[in-house]
Amino acid sequence: MSRPVGLYAWGGPGTIRLLRAKYRAPRIDEDSFLRLYEPSSLAAARERLGVTDMWVTYSWGFSDATEEPDRRFLRDRLPGFRDQGVRTHAYVQGLNVVTDEFAGRDIFCRDGDGRLLPYSRGRSLTCPNNPEARRIVLDRVRAASREDVDGVFVDNIVFGIPPLLVRRDFISFFGCSCRFCRAEFQARYGYPLPAAAKAGPQAIADYLDFRRRSVASLLAEASAICRSSGKSFGVNLYDPLRHTPEIFFGYGLEDIAPLLDYLLIENHALSTHGGISNGHLAPLIAAAEAPVFVVSYRFGIGFEPAYGAQELGAIWGDAATLGYSPCLKASEFTTGGVWHALDLAAVRTPVAAPSRGAARAVAARRLRSSSLGERVVARAVEKRYARMATAAFENDAVAYVLAKSGFAPRSLRHDRYFLLGHSGA
Repeated sequence: MSRPVGLYAWGGPGTIRLLRAKYRAPRIDEDSFLRLYEPSSLAAARERLGVTDMWVTYSWGFSDATEEPDRRFLRDRLPGFRDQGVRTHAYVQGLNVVTDEFAGRDIFCRDGDGRLLPYSRGRSLTCPNNPEARRIVLDRVRAASREDVDGVFVDNIVFGIPPLLVRRDFISFFGCSCRFCRAEFQARYGYPLPAAAKAGPQAIADYLDFRRRSVASLLAEASAICRSSGKSFGVNLYDPLRHTPEIFFGYGLEDIAPLLDYLLIENHALSTHGGISNGHLAPLIAAAEAPVFVVSYRFGIGFEPAYGAQELGAIWGDAATLGYSPCLKASEFTTGGVWHALDLAAVRTPVAAPSRGAARAVAARRLRSSSLGERVVARAVEKRYARMATAAFENDAVAYVLAKSGFAPRSLRHDRYFLLGHSGA
């Protein structure tokens, strides 16, 4: 039996609106995003790429009133997916919203001084321990489950901001320190939540456990809503073997895997010369009881043109060698400074290239202890962390440099596990 093939396809008017919210005066080929769900595009995706599953835009984190036309746009086109035999997964933003659309509402993550934590330009992170923020996510999952889709997919399960410094005995501010987190932490662990850096094995282990429990609780509710409606449920796992999600994102794979009907992994495995490096995922793929989709990028969303024959051949060859389902991104490319979706009518059927990414094990790595100098610098910088992150997102030139340099994925890449807390400290 052949494996499924995915298309990670953000389209419609909501995607155009989001680009205008995230970037300053972007040049956008709007028609390309509006055509992505048309019958001719779906037929091309099915015939040329063998697509069986598509992740389609339902909610980008605007208010329900703002997004109603987007949902109607998708709803009107769902019969076309049925006609082509393509399963649809309604894409829902997770723990972030468009900040201005929710101004004045206490739903956001906070640092130790009460500042909002940015997710991108114009968007801020929300907290899974905040009852209203939690309700927003679950209400959208519930609404999407009532649509004529096959599943619901929640992206960006990111519990607060990642740390700047990770050491065995010290981690600079990460996650969230809002009033709801403080109350929940105090009630469970019997002492106040360290609102800034987490120092010492007990505080680190407790906070990692706290975030895992918080995320798993939210996803258990979302999964139950979907499954009771006869829908599949999935989330973006980023790369749970290349990064340590307990620290950088807030979930534990073993906690949430039973809640998921498939695993979708998004990473930066494409190299600049057209190769691909997903060999480290082989143990996960072999052990998974559910289908595994992998979406691989080079520089990431908005920083590269549409992939050609070389990239498609590398992806399809790697998938065949390692045994996962290829999932191609289909939107938010930039060519000549113009944002556009994939022109599916112009795509040629991939010819799988011989894979150079042989399976390899990822060895655990023990972190060293922090130095006095590191702790002093980290504590000084973390007070400005939220403002620094916001400033970086607001400056398109800085964002471009960070993306092209690969800074973000490299800064999170410590190969799994840190041997902290439950992992063996």
